[in-house]
Amino acid sequence: MDRSFDELVAEAGSVDVSGWDFSWLDGRATEERPPWGYQRLMGERVGRAEMSLDVLTGGGEVLAG
Repeated sequence: MDRSFDELVAEAGSVDVSGWDFSWLDGRATEERPPWGYQRLMGERVGRAEMSLDVLTGGGEVLAG
């Protein structure tokens, strides 16, 4: 099932990803989490801060955790 780059891009453009739902990629893409743990590092820093600003990190659920 070889599809062209343009066909794959067209499919990706037509898929609903509201709510950051990327389940359509199941079995088609892989990711590896970095060993340093963004949530842990930010939790340590935000815990010591008087104020913080979450800019363009998604819905804020990572930092809320």
